[in-house]
Amino acid sequence: MRLIRYVPGSRPVVDQKRRMIALIAGKPRDEEKWTAVEKGIVEAIDKGCRGVTFSKKLSEHKRGRFPAPAIGISHGGGELVRPGNRALSGAVKDFMRGLLRDPSFIRLAGWVGRTFETHNRPMHTAYVSTLDTLTAALPHLRRNFSNNPFACMTVNCGGRVVCEPHGDFANKPDGWCAVTPFGPFDHTKGGHIVLWDLKLVIELPAGCTIYLPSALIIHSNIRIRKGERRYSVTHYSAGGLFRWVYNGGRTDEEFWATASEEEKEKWIEDRERRWHEGLKYFPIV
Repeated sequence: MRLIRYVPGSRPVVDQKRRMIALIAGKPRDEEKWTAVEKGIVEAIDKGCRGVTFSKKLSEHKRGRFPAPAIGISHGGGELVRPGNRALSGAVKDFMRGLLRDPSFIRLAGWVGRTFETHNRPMHTAYVSTLDTLTAALPHLRRNFSNNPFACMTVNCGGRVVCEPHGDFANKPDGWCAVTPFGPFDHTKGGHIVLWDLKLVIELPAGCTIYLPSALIIHSNIRIRKGERRYSVTHYSAGGLFRWVYNGGRTDEEFWATASEEEKEKWIEDRERRWHEGLKYFPIV
């Protein structure tokens, strides 16, 4: 494994052909204002979690043992037959909707959206187009943020977020998710992001964002020290949303039941070259 130490500013993570597989985007230059955002996010999570009882499904999962509620638009993975809003109820719904209105979370969403567009415009355009098409076709769908192209957000709570090695296979395979940790912890001693397939261990301080293809790469993070706290916020989009749009507003099953022979032939041809086409979203740098 190779250690990548944190250096302020953005830094691409490339493969042997210099394709940008992931991106360490860092944090905004206005450190004083961003420190206030970091503090605001931790306070919003801590305050919002008080009195909330999370179900076993939300607290014990493949990523680890900590509450990980999600909000936004999803599709597939056995969760929703058609694109829909993630199901939330009671205090958990109030907590998550409150975060969507929180000024610090809105600032984070904007930062994630801007850096995504700056460093990978083709991929960003695909996410924006898909979300625009979805919400136009299905008006009941609720965007999390107007300044962010991702359909969904997960907030990893609990104060000691340590993710076990896992892949988010329901996410877009040739796409990125954005992960931003928060909390008082020493990033040189713990909390590192581990990209197992690339054999990389990456220092990532609180308030810094990393983009990675979470459906392709097994990833986790290292434990933090006793007495420290760590949270994380992840923005992402399910691959099923892109398939639904590609199929003309149909699931794969609906497409095959209603498509013409010409449409089916094109679908098969596109599928055979989809991986090659997906490489355009990982630019040479």
